[in-house]
Amino acid sequence: MKKHATANASARGSVTISTDRRLLDPADAAALYIELGWGTSKKYSAARMKRSLANCDIVIFALNGAGEPVALLRALTDHALETKILDLVIVPEYQRQGIGLRIMKKLAVEAKGTSIYLETAKKNFAFAERCGYEKRKGLTVFKHG
Repeated sequence: MKKHATANASARGSVTISTDRRLLDPADAAALYIELGWGTSKKYSAARMKRSLANCDIVIFALNGAGEPVALLRALTDHALETKILDLVIVPEYQRQGIGLRIMKKLAVEAKGTSIYLETAKKNFAFAERCGYEKRKGLTVFKHG
């Protein structure tokens, strides 16, 4: 996967939001996480990403005009009560263009009827609030491994 060209007004119109996993190459998805500094090729190998995408209940992504992934959301849901967003990554050049909001709206449709939970860094609080999320009082996140 090549580094993404700077997005401009014409690139915005060519970004497509999809849930069709056949359009998402796991190697390109893994490269997206690596490019954004989430980890190395050891953690984000094409094989591990393929398994991850296959086991997520909801996968929503954005492709630019060249067919490269520029944003990706992975989520788990029971389709009855709760949905947990695992992550949402967006290439910096494509941020602040409404792509994240479009992905979150698509998630609301895909996870309809469930409470959707989002764990995020403080720098993303304003985005979460624009998407209609509220801070849940008294919740502390624990991690193992």
